[in-house]
Amino acid sequence: MTVDAVGRTFWLPIGILVLLTILRLPETLLLLRLQDLGVPVAMVPLAWAALHVVRSGSSYPGGWLADRAGARGALALGALLYAGAVTALAGGLGAAAAVAVFLAHGVVAGLSEPAERLAVARLAPVRTGRGFGNYQGLSGLAALPAGLLFGAVYSSAGGPAALLASAGALALVTPVWLWAARPPKAAAGAAPGGSSVSR
Repeated sequence: MTVDAVGRTFWLPIGILVLLTILRLPETLLLLRLQDLGVPVAMVPLAWAALHVVRSGSSYPGGWLADRAGARGALALGALLYAGAVTALAGGLGAAAAVAVFLAHGVVAGLSEPAERLAVARLAPVRTGRGFGNYQGLSGLAALPAGLLFGAVYSSAGGPAALLASAGALALVTPVWLWAARPPKAAAGAAPGGSSVSR
């Protein structure tokens, strides 16, 4: 699995990984949802700062999980946990519960981000820098229209609709990721240091 390969070996799993990334709501919409649920405006910047503290603190266990379970499984778990968190945030939570669920997004991000990097590195073990460049470029290009789409849904149909759309899309794409990132048959007996995303 190298960046020079064609077809499923690189571009298909990378494309699905980009989908898993951009189907998560922009943090600005999550902060707006906090205000909808009664969190005072003065507390929103504190919640945002706390989110990044939680994300940083979750990165080490996220790296451990990726090494133990493999990038494929860790990313699937992260996507489903995120879907559960945004589904909860779509409900009629009180302000304190809303902040707690919002901070849980930091845990999910901390658990998922090391697995994202591991997946790209395993998919492009020869030209890893180019592999990361391709992934970041695709993610950046896709993030703006995805954010605009979710923003339009939020404005027209309300916060719960946007959050549930994100959760539903992630639930649909996660099995596709598990299929696209499955180890090829030839690598079934490969050593842990091989290029399989599942390890």
